[in-house]
Amino acid sequence: MENAVKKNLILFLSGKVTSVLGSSIYAFAIGLYILAETGSSLNFAITLVLSVLPRILLAPVAGTLSDRLSRKRIIISANFASAIWLAIILGAFTFLSQEIWVLYVATTGLSIINTFYSISVTSSIYNMVGPDHLQKATSLNQAAISLSTILGPVLGGVFFGILDIHIFMALNILTFLIAAFASILINYNLFSSRTEKKKSTSIGEDLRDGVSYVKGQPFLLHLVILSIWLNFWFAVFPVAMPYLVLTIRKMTSVQLGIIEGAFSVGMMIMALFLSARKEIRRKEFSITGGMVVMSTVIMLIGLPAVPSLMELSNGMVFAYLIGIVLILSASIMFINTPVFVLLQKNTPDEYRGRVMALLETGSSAMTPLGFILFGFLLEKMPVWLLLGICSFSLMAIVLYLYKEKVFLKLLREEDQPKAVSI
Repeated sequence: MENAVKKNLILFLSGKVTSVLGSSIYAFAIGLYILAETGSSLNFAITLVLSVLPRILLAPVAGTLSDRLSRKRIIISANFASAIWLAIILGAFTFLSQEIWVLYVATTGLSIINTFYSISVTSSIYNMVGPDHLQKATSLNQAAISLSTILGPVLGGVFFGILDIHIFMALNILTFLIAAFASILINYNLFSSRTEKKKSTSIGEDLRDGVSYVKGQPFLLHLVILSIWLNFWFAVFPVAMPYLVLTIRKMTSVQLGIIEGAFSVGMMIMALFLSARKEIRRKEFSITGGMVVMSTVIMLIGLPAVPSLMELSNGMVFAYLIGIVLILSASIMFINTPVFVLLQKNTPDEYRGRVMALLETGSSAMTPLGFILFGFLLEKMPVWLLLGICSFSLMAIVLYLYKEKVFLKLLREEDQPKAVSI
C-alpha cells in the first residue's frame, strides 16, 4: 500500500507540475500578447474575468458530476479535452483569424474545462493517498502551484521575445497530454469505499442535496464559511500591495515583482516544510494562530505608507516588505493546510465533490468582490488605514470564534476523524 501511495504521489506531482507550469507560462504569454497587440489594460482585464467567471458559475455542477461519475475519467477527459480545444484554437488562430476574440474564446473554453478538472482532482486526493498522507499531498500540491506561479511569468517573459505565440499554444498542448497520460497511471480509488452506481436523481436534486448536507453538518459549514470569509478579507493584499509600492512609495515594477514573487517562494518553502513533517495535531492553534499572524502582518504591510514613516528609504522598505510577505505566506499555509485536511477527512466520499465545489464557488466569488471593493476604497482612504481595517476584521473573526466556542469545540472533537461512506 505504501508503494502504491508513493507511485500515486509521484505521478500526480509530475502531471500537476507539467500541466500547471505549462498553463502558467501560456497565460502570462497570452497576457503580454494582448497588451502588446492592443495596448489596452481593459482587454487584459477581460481575459482575467473570462478565466474566473466559469469557475464561479460551473463549480457546483462540476462538483455534482464528480460525485456522480468516475473522477478519474473526468480528470483524464479534461486533460485531453484541454489539449484538443487548444489545438482547435491554434488551428483557428493560424489559418482563420488572429483577432483578440479568438484568445477570449480560448480562455473561456480552457477555464470551463479546468473547472471540472480541478474539482475532480481536489475531490480525489483523499482516495489517492489516504488519511495518513493527506498533509503531504496537500502541501506538495501547493508547492507545485507555487512553483508554477514563480517560474511561469519568468519563463513566459523570457521566451515571449523569442518564440511566436503559436509555439506557446503548442507547448501547452503538450503539457496537457503529459498530464493526461500521467493521470491514466494513477489509482484514484486506492482508498475509496464508494461504489459507482447509476443515479436515479437529477443533477439539480444532487446539487440541492449537497447544499442541504453541508447545512446539516455544523463543522463543515463553519469550515466552508471561514474559508470564504478569509478569502474575502485577504483580497486586500493583491490590491493594496501594488498601490503601496508603485503609487505611494514610487518604487519600480521590478521591485514589486520581486516582492510578489517572495509570496510564492514563501508558500513553496512552507509547503515543502509541511510535506516533510507529520500531520499537524493541534489544528485549532494552527488555524487561529495563523489567522492572528495573518491579521497582524496585513496591518504591518501598511506601515511604510504612514505619513511619519514616509522618509524611510525605499531600500529599507523593499527589504521590509519581502520579509513581511514571507511571514504572510507562511501564516496562510498554517491556515489552509489543516482546513483542507479537515474538509477531506470529514466529508464522505459521496459528497466530497459538492463540498469542495461550494468552497470553490464561494472563494472564487468573494475574491473579485474584494478586489472591486478594496480598489474603490483605496481611492477614498489611505492605504495604511484600509489595511488596518482589514486587519482588525480578521482579528475580529478569531475573537468571535473563541467567544462563540461552537466551532472550536467541534474542531477539537473532529481533529482526526476518519472519512466514512454513507
